[in-house]
Amino acid sequence: MKALLAVVAMAACSGRSAEPSGVGSYTFTMTTLGDVKSGDCQPTKLFDGRAATWCFGLTPIRVGNRSADTDLYFLGAGKDAKLIEIQLVVRGCIENDLEQWMRSAMGPPRETKATREYWSNSYMWAAAFMPSEPGRCLVHFLPLEENAEIERIKAQ
Repeated sequence: MKALLAVVAMAACSGRSAEPSGVGSYTFTMTTLGDVKSGDCQPTKLFDGRAATWCFGLTPIRVGNRSADTDLYFLGAGKDAKLIEIQLVVRGCIENDLEQWMRSAMGPPRETKATREYWSNSYMWAAAFMPSEPGRCLVHFLPLEENAEIERIKAQ
């Protein structure tokens, strides 16, 4: 569970256990476009018309026993553009393995549907499409303030 989910340190006096705020080395609390040192980044537009940057071809992240292609989306194009989505594509996906990986980091899902499950904590919301198509699972991680994108993904 090496690159499970990034964890934000919580104050000892809070009595709360640490919660993930991202995946691997990418966190919604700190990562900006200027932090991306590999892959390819291209301008794009979000469904609601906002200008964004899509980064792909990044170092894969381990999801259980599988490797996941990682895409990142940033709001804007400057080096200080804020991370607004982490997307993992797990090829050769075994749904039970993905679900266990998600549960180990985020606990039980908040909602379960036929081929997807949803999680959330104080920092982020996640949706796992299991499978999104045969042999492939798609996982979206977004910060909680991305309400429009969360609703769009839920409606898919």
